[in-house]
Amino acid sequence: MTEPTSIILINGKRKCGKDYLATRIQEKISSDVCEILHLSIEIKREYAKLHNLDFKELLTDSPYKDLYRKEMIALGESRRNADPGHYCRLATKHASKQCWIIVDNRRETDIEYFKSRYPDKCLVVRVTASEEVRKERGWVWKSGVDDAVSECGLDKYQSDVVVRNNGEKEDEFDKSLDFVISWINKRLKC
Repeated sequence: MTEPTSIILINGKRKCGKDYLATRIQEKISSDVCEILHLSIEIKREYAKLHNLDFKELLTDSPYKDLYRKEMIALGESRRNADPGHYCRLATKHASKQCWIIVDNRRETDIEYFKSRYPDKCLVVRVTASEEVRKERGWVWKSGVDDAVSECGLDKYQSDVVVRNNGEKEDEFDKSLDFVISWINKRLKC
């Protein structure tokens, strides 16, 4: 693992555009310097192994993943309750770039894990989108998912930046994106 110069900790509801923002950041900074990491990939990897499921299919945005979503959430919560940094360590174990973008922070303990180990290197970014826009992107409210800690645990958390991703005011999105890019650039090693 390479010591990062900056860590972008993205959080937000399902279908709000967390991956979209991460991809836009990486495109602007460069994949030579910036890597996208997912805590949820490690949960899915562990769940697939435990239940002999298709790991690659769990990575897709498919009905297959939705069949197991509640159980994966339960596994993630169980592991995090026993060891809050479990998935954070797994996700960053092989990280090799100066800038890490952690796309799917779900609990305060996820954020605190990084902030406590890398003080002054973390920027917490909340991505929001209206329910209407999220529905247009395929979101359907599910009991036990959308009211779980994995979806609501950071609703009241004070993020450093809020990025509105409703698709209608690109200039507002771009201003927030430019702020994040500037923050990263100030920390990159030349």
